[in-house]
Amino acid sequence: MSAKFKMYIVYGLVFLALFLGLWVIAGYLFEEDSTFRKLTPIVLSIILSPKPHVEDTQSGRQYGLKSIFLKKIVRFKD
Repeated sequence: MSAKFKMYIVYGLVFLALFLGLWVIAGYLFEEDSTFRKLTPIVLSIILSPKPHVEDTQSGRQYGLKSIFLKKIVRFKD
């Protein structure tokens, strides 16, 4: 499996887990048909999930995820 594919799989799973967790929490905090209940999990998931990061080096492209919580980039190898 390529590093690019691994990066996007991990990104998708983390985003999905954050979204579902925040959706449940928003269900307890806001009224059932509230706009905030629908938009809060989406916005927070986009902000909190790690972003895909591609870096061109002499040895080729390196793929990883960049998070606001970590200073270093989590890299994936082939």
